[in-house]
Amino acid sequence: MRKNGKYISISEYCKANGLKPTKFYEALSRHPELAKKLKTNAKGERVLDEKAITAAGAILRKENRTKQGRSSASSAADEINILAAKNQVLRKEVSRLKCENERLKAVLTGRNEKRRKNIEM
Repeated sequence: MRKNGKYISISEYCKANGLKPTKFYEALSRHPELAKKLKTNAKGERVLDEKAITAAGAILRKENRTKQGRSSASSAADEINILAAKNQVLRKEVSRLKCENERLKAVLTGRNEKRRKNIEM
């Protein structure tokens, strides 16, 4: 299992443990505290830190033992929880990108002013 620092790719974890990624994400959707820890690496893969992936593995083992049926209302509530967690992460990313965009605009404005001064001289 390849590690990016302290993060492990979900797809590689699933391959190593013989799981389907959809089953893993279903289990993750029922636990928003783990869903909040999802990150994306430079390749665009979804990754979790080692502690969260261990907790997710324990949850999967427990679900396999019990094989409980779930009502549609609780499934919908779980889906809402994971979407809320993803929304929060995306809002943070948007605000970070806005700040970066403003910084880059300022740099470009400074460069354009320098070019104008050089042309006038």
